[in-house]
Amino acid sequence: MLLIVSNSTTMNKVIENYLKSNFPNIIFDKVFNDIDAAKKLQENRNYKLILSDWDETYVDGHKLLLHVRKDKKTADTPFVVITDRQDKDSILSCINASVTLYIKKPIDNDIIDQKLKPLFEKIDKRDSADTKKQAFVSSVKIPPCPVVVNELYNELKKPSPSFTKIVENVKKDVSVASLLIKLANSPIYGSGKVDSIERALNVLGLKNFSNMIVAAALQNSIKDAGVVSEKFWKHSLASATLSAYIAKKRNPKHVDNSYLIGLFHDCAIPLFQKRFTDYDDIVDIAMSNSIEIIGQEEKRYNSNHADISSFVVKTWGIGDKYFEVIRYHHAREVGTPTKSEHYGEIRELWAILLLAEHISHYYGYSGTAPVQTDEDFVHTYSKVLLELQIDVLDIKDLKDDAYAILENISDSF
Repeated sequence: MLLIVSNSTTMNKVIENYLKSNFPNIIFDKVFNDIDAAKKLQENRNYKLILSDWDETYVDGHKLLLHVRKDKKTADTPFVVITDRQDKDSILSCINASVTLYIKKPIDNDIIDQKLKPLFEKIDKRDSADTKKQAFVSSVKIPPCPVVVNELYNELKKPSPSFTKIVENVKKDVSVASLLIKLANSPIYGSGKVDSIERALNVLGLKNFSNMIVAAALQNSIKDAGVVSEKFWKHSLASATLSAYIAKKRNPKHVDNSYLIGLFHDCAIPLFQKRFTDYDDIVDIAMSNSIEIIGQEEKRYNSNHADISSFVVKTWGIGDKYFEVIRYHHAREVGTPTKSEHYGEIRELWAILLLAEHISHYYGYSGTAPVQTDEDFVHTYSKVLLELQIDVLDIKDLKDDAYAILENISDSF
């Protein structure tokens, strides 16, 4: 998607006509001054390219460039200044602000071919891929965020959340309430006998209780939208539990985030199973830590379960950190730009999830795909060890300890 910022009728017309003739798939927004451009960028930080005028009255292209570069979410967006200003100071000020291109007016098709076409081609490829993914998303029944989860998050945002109101909201959703009690009674949590929502909250504490609400809501939502097997839910719960366990060992502040990431990371698999009759052929590989599965899914379906799982998280409004970690959970490296907000935390959560996947697979909770040795895992995911500051012996110790955590997991469903 492209943002054009100019009050020049001539410049706008030339660019628009060029795009319509040569890149009809590129979507663009148009504003006439830098103030409206800043507002537009606040609403949508997903622009792939910004073309900005720099005139005397309406558009301060240099000011807008500085604004874009200061925002972590737009800092890496290609930015082109198209202007009459050719003095040395103006050019240097934009270069120092990391302008992508500085183009002298007047602009015509020849100039666009020489300087802007390569940038348009990159956008066109991305927009084409995005269009395919959107077509896929529209064909899959993405479960909307349940009311009980929305109400939970709204309450948790308050300075002093009301436990009474949270309990009342859960009781309104009978299916979530009954499943939450079942989860709370699992030997995994050592909660003892839990026979009411109030008791679950008292025993688990607010953070674990909130996680259980989301877990129960997720299971019910996915059951309505996809094909859910016992194997899948054991896999999801094992991944969540192991992620929280590893986080507790390496960095306790990530325990809650790690649990929910482990729970959601493969939530699109049942949706794929319902949408595609041949998905059962590769579902075990999808539930493993295979890198190759993403390419196989893209070839077959023009999408992949990591992207769609992250889309579910985004739809539910759970957070950007979760979205990015889940998106790259079958990759050797995190593709998030280094200047992005929470980049370091995203990398650490990603490493925790991948190690949890490896251990889960080892104990038979991730399908029946061939299990990697610890040495093979280290070779494939060397960045995980660097991020968590561990070695092969540490992985073996974690696996030994994890057995006691997972041995009762089958009692949870």
